[in-house]
Amino acid sequence: MPVKKITRIALLSAILYVSKSILEFLPNVELVSLLIMIYTLVLGSETFIIIAVFNLFEFIQWGFGTWWVSYLYVWPLLCLAVLLLKKLVKEEFLIWGVVSGGFGLIFGSLFAIVYLPVDPAYALAYWISGLPWDVWHGVWNFVLMIGLGKPLYRVLKICYDNTNDSRRKV
Repeated sequence: MPVKKITRIALLSAILYVSKSILEFLPNVELVSLLIMIYTLVLGSETFIIIAVFNLFEFIQWGFGTWWVSYLYVWPLLCLAVLLLKKLVKEEFLIWGVVSGGFGLIFGSLFAIVYLPVDPAYALAYWISGLPWDVWHGVWNFVLMIGLGKPLYRVLKICYDNTNDSRRKV
């Protein structure tokens, strides 16, 4: 793997981790969904590696828990959804805002999946009890994508294009 790619993966993973840490005091308000979507739009499947490194950072800080198991499939699922929609939605950030908001709305249900094998009734109760927070999460995901999505996309696209074509001037 080239040094530029390793550096990019490390830097973008660290940005995910720091952005999550900085906003921990605000319940269900996070930049991780936004950043994963932007990373995927610009970098494609390389984002899966960035997510794996981010998940490793989270594990090192917080240790093992059911939430961490959920992280192993929730964030890659978001990346996959963006990859599948990328050609259809293109650079329509209002639509990406709806996708991001929808992801926030289903976030709790995705986390509840971990509990299904143990106790389906508990998984259902877990999901239902968290619905107000999922709505809050969805609203903030939408707002953040609408406000920050396009500018972040443009910046990352310029940076990525410059690493791929050293002759191009900004």
